[in-house]
Amino acid sequence: MMELTGEEIVRRIVSDKAALRELAYHLVSDPDLRLAVINAVLAEVATRHDLREVRQELGRLRDEIDRLRGEMDRLGDGMNRFRDDMDGKLDELRREMRSLIRWTITTVLVVWGSTVLPVMLRLAGVI
Repeated sequence: MMELTGEEIVRRIVSDKAALRELAYHLVSDPDLRLAVINAVLAEVATRHDLREVRQELGRLRDEIDRLRGEMDRLGDGMNRFRDDMDGKLDELRREMRSLIRWTITTVLVVWGSTVLPVMLRLAGVI
């Protein structure tokens, strides 16, 4: 007769529902086995204390997110004020540049009119 391995025994018990039910019954009726199963399951189960700690951590994270959102809003407001200030300074710089360009053009025209125009008129024989 062929010797059965542990793997073959498990495969046969799992495929036979009645045998599986009987094995489960014996596992839970023996106090030592039941305690071992319960301890193994409890290691994987979250307790109320664990859930309370997770909820507290979630609360702290929400508070931190709210704080960061407030900080981002303040930074955004600061950026908006900075942009408005820069827009004002650029407008002022544009006005000053226009004024300087007008003064430069006027100065060039006056100098040209007072020096080059009389020379051209004299060469043309008008004066």
